[in-house]
Amino acid sequence: MNQNKGVVLKYGGSSVADPQKINQVADRIIKRKESGENIVTVVSAMGKTTNGLIDLANEISLNPNKREMDMLLSTGEQITISLLSMALNAKGYKAISLTGWQIEFLTFGHHMKSKVQSINGDILRKYLDEDYIVIVAGFQGIDETGDITTLGRGGSDTSAVAIAATLGYSCEIYTDVKGIYTIDPRMYKDARKLDNLSYEETLEMASLGAKVIEPRSVELAWKYKVPLYVALNTNDVKGTHISEEGDKMERNSITNVSIMDKILLVNISLVTNDVELINDIFVKLGNENVNIDIISQNKFSKDKFLVSFTTTSDNKYIVSEVLDKLELDYDFIENVSKVSVIGNSMRTQAGVASRVFEILSQNCIEFHQVSTSEISISYVIDDYNIEKIVGILVNEFEL
Repeated sequence: MNQNKGVVLKYGGSSVADPQKINQVADRIIKRKESGENIVTVVSAMGKTTNGLIDLANEISLNPNKREMDMLLSTGEQITISLLSMALNAKGYKAISLTGWQIEFLTFGHHMKSKVQSINGDILRKYLDEDYIVIVAGFQGIDETGDITTLGRGGSDTSAVAIAATLGYSCEIYTDVKGIYTIDPRMYKDARKLDNLSYEETLEMASLGAKVIEPRSVELAWKYKVPLYVALNTNDVKGTHISEEGDKMERNSITNVSIMDKILLVNISLVTNDVELINDIFVKLGNENVNIDIISQNKFSKDKFLVSFTTTSDNKYIVSEVLDKLELDYDFIENVSKVSVIGNSMRTQAGVASRVFEILSQNCIEFHQVSTSEISISYVIDDYNIEKIVGILVNEFEL
């Protein structure tokens, strides 16, 4: 029986976009296998396959059935796992591809946005004990009725971490960037790569717009203390390690500036501060699986109240339906993004908020909403000011 410790390797769609890249991934897996580790590899669909499948569905229906969408979208990862397993077998290594339902990757919740319930680790251990390299389809599972489900965008990261937690392995996520940066290098070419981060900082970054890693995967890793590593898919440069404590050394109060685009700001005008009505609004939005972010309430006079919240712009149609049914007076502000400054040290270093407000004031940059946590401050700002504020914040906090 193979009792070696192991690792879960996750490769995104750009890493397995064509047969040549799949063979390169196979060679990297073999190198790790030769070091004596048990290997489980989780992969996404090839390249932009998922986008292509969504486009196909939209040619059939403007509002395709979500159960059938899960059936369709899950096929993308199945293509990748079979090809990668073929590549490994052709190179003389025992490999087997497994779908979500084959490893009893049980989920609950809504189709296309399902959540992880449990995984049958014994199925995986059986193949690992027989010295197989196990290739698992990310992003997919099955629900209690046996229907195929998917975990939503970025769900392969969540799949990988959930499998690592089940097996007691570490998890390494390989992508097309060298790690996690102080700011998206596509927005600021001189961004600095971070060698170490805490789970808390990484979760805050991912939740506030950093696109390198999926928030739910970080949340799972934190909960089950799964060591995470994010790196370039060639693995020839040092990536970012994510752990309980991150970098123990004193450092800047700000670690990262994150941008979340495609934000929808919703303003609802009310003539009374009716707590029951406000509750009803958010209950109905929750029932439609609309994720609400920043919420604020202001009183302008005895008969004028404004309730505002943000969500993603793809929820515009659903929000309209809910508010129209409630016969409410509302308007949307679009073409806005959320800019967030993040850092563990903010909880012990004073003055960060005042510095950011001063920057906005000095540069005549207006904001629609602001929210805070212990380690972050977020502002909803018009898109045309994003590039300007990013450059200023990077210089101010030496990122």
